[in-house]
Amino acid sequence: MVVLKVGIIVAMALAAMSSAQSANPGVGINPKAQGATTDVTESTGPNGSEDWLNTGIKGDGWNPPFMTLEDIYHISLQDFYNGTGARCVRYNKFFQSAGLKYNVDPVILAVIAMQESSCNAHAGGPTPGLMQVSCANYPHHKCTNSTQDNVDAGTKYLRSQIDAAGGNAIQAFGSYNGWFTAGSGLNGNKGLTQDYPCSSEGQANGEPQNLDYLHQVLNGWLMGLDVYGSDNWIGTYKCDQSCSDGSLC
Repeated sequence: MVVLKVGIIVAMALAAMSSAQSANPGVGINPKAQGATTDVTESTGPNGSEDWLNTGIKGDGWNPPFMTLEDIYHISLQDFYNGTGARCVRYNKFFQSAGLKYNVDPVILAVIAMQESSCNAHAGGPTPGLMQVSCANYPHHKCTNSTQDNVDAGTKYLRSQIDAAGGNAIQAFGSYNGWFTAGSGLNGNKGLTQDYPCSSEGQANGEPQNLDYLHQVLNGWLMGLDVYGSDNWIGTYKCDQSCSDGSLC
């Protein structure tokens, strides 16, 4: 009989837990994404590594790599609804309508709703509803109680950011969470850096940006993983949108 020391047993258990923090969504590797992996891990996935998606965050400012909406890998809308996006099914007609109107795949909209509000049409805050989008994007620039207006507003904003970025969906997704590139006038006119969200200027401009946002959306929700539940290991910054506990975001 082989007897293992307690320290070795603990180390093996921790290693097993660590290795369990990965998932294969079955979509393959996106050839247009740097650092892409078949499995989703804490820092990588089919749509590229978090370091690549966050290019410049640790240096002179965010300089997003380029991918169009059509370039991005994801599971099907039905698979999303059958899994982690089950609570979004009731809003499918709104995603379908807005997607057709603004030429955005409805699965992208369902995923944004899941990331932003956990698909809760009654979510409050200064940017209320499913899509958590500013009232300025509503018809007549005023929030309404219409779920369709809310989804249309969020989709309109996403499409406007894609068009403004020359088709760059990665930059548009970041913009949805308040990310910015050089020339915005923020952060000394640099792009978003990892020390900005909890800086005095960053905190004065609203809730801190989630520096795991792109990885969570592109390699988490779009892969059918539950970023707010059993797959909350996705991301390296572990943002909790509170700067009081030493978090960067």
